[in-house]
Amino acid sequence: MKKRSKEEILYKTVKEDNILPITSICKLNCIFCSHKNNPPQVETYSFGHLDKALIKNMIEFLNPEKPVFIGESASKIIEGEPFVYPEIYQILEYLRQRWPEIEIKITTSASFLELERLEYLKNLEPLELNISLNGPAPEERVFLMNDSRPNNVFKIIPELKRMEFNFSASIVSMHHLKGFDYLKRSFDFLEKYQPRTLRVFMAGFSNYADSEIISATDDYQQLNQFINSIKNEYSYPILVEPQLLNDFKAEINDIIKDSPAKVDLQPGDIIKKINQNTVESRVDAFYQIKTASNPEIIFKRDQKTKKIILKKKKNEDSGLIMSYDLSRKEKKSLEAYAAESSKNQNGITVILASEAGYNLIFSLIKKYLIDNKNLKLLKVKNCFFGASIIAAGLLTNSDLISSLNLIEEKIKKIILPEIIYDYYGNDLLGNHYSQLEEKFRAEVVLI
Repeated sequence: MKKRSKEEILYKTVKEDNILPITSICKLNCIFCSHKNNPPQVETYSFGHLDKALIKNMIEFLNPEKPVFIGESASKIIEGEPFVYPEIYQILEYLRQRWPEIEIKITTSASFLELERLEYLKNLEPLELNISLNGPAPEERVFLMNDSRPNNVFKIIPELKRMEFNFSASIVSMHHLKGFDYLKRSFDFLEKYQPRTLRVFMAGFSNYADSEIISATDDYQQLNQFINSIKNEYSYPILVEPQLLNDFKAEINDIIKDSPAKVDLQPGDIIKKINQNTVESRVDAFYQIKTASNPEIIFKRDQKTKKIILKKKKNEDSGLIMSYDLSRKEKKSLEAYAAESSKNQNGITVILASEAGYNLIFSLIKKYLIDNKNLKLLKVKNCFFGASIIAAGLLTNSDLISSLNLIEEKIKKIILPEIIYDYYGNDLLGNHYSQLEEKFRAEVVLI
């Protein structure tokens, strides 16, 4: 396997995802941290504090038409805490000078963000902070995050409200250890200061985590039920992630306060057409609206069809919050492969889905599975990571092979979620998807 240079990995991350890596140093020790619970074979990259000259050069490769993400873990690079980087403010100033209109999104624990620097950050708008709160009081931050400055975030958030500084918040739910009361107290605290949104993540643990902190299989349902029972008490949207979806209805989860969509739309509305174009999925609806100017929207509410003109500029955020399913292109491709399978000769088509995504994919292709011996849909268990991990992005070739070995027929085509693999086609253990092609002598398609 070819060894990639640090620079190649970093530049690829910038170009592909508009993520700007700055540091892999965090200075916290969260009990839910995925990096410390990773099996030793997992391929990740930790680069410490990156050289300022290198970061400035990477900034040249950003797409200024899209938001730039700092501190967001979405690749094999271990993302640290941006505000422990010694020259973070110089980097942000250079970024703003180079791309005057780019939207900057920074994920931070806020433990090392200095109160007196907020005015400086405010002047760099458009800039949004995503605050990883994780608890309602300093003592919870100490327990859950080993935070050495647990009071700081509770000074920062009120000041953000006073300054009318856009921020969102997130919580990794540890309700199986702390109960639901600590979550409600976290929600109550945020209600005073009105984040744009709050994302509540279901903690995922591998077999390598301490058995005392691993969540049970029914904890997700309990979390979802709890939040659905109380979210209407709050003025900001509360979202559970991941969402386990069963269909492609373009249903609105929630709407950001004071946004264009807040005028005429409401949670539960199902979008049917945009500018007379049919809607294929939640993702399709979201991006059709995002890229349109004053779109005409036809939607269903309480079994009645309604029509509005949503007053917004092209590429302006509508304020709609919708779960992530598949894009129009992805959905059409998957459906086409399923339909095509009935014509197969000398082999079958196998579609593999994660435990989290299985019901969604089944809803799309179930009609093609009827009386079609040439098509199979497999639910793949995350055996390598184990425990409570159910997401496609954490599947490995070994998991896929274990499922495919159960197929007795000759396999002609294997359809896989593209998210399993990195930019180079390697899974989290560094194994290329061509391993499947060679083992099963089948064509592999990534969607």
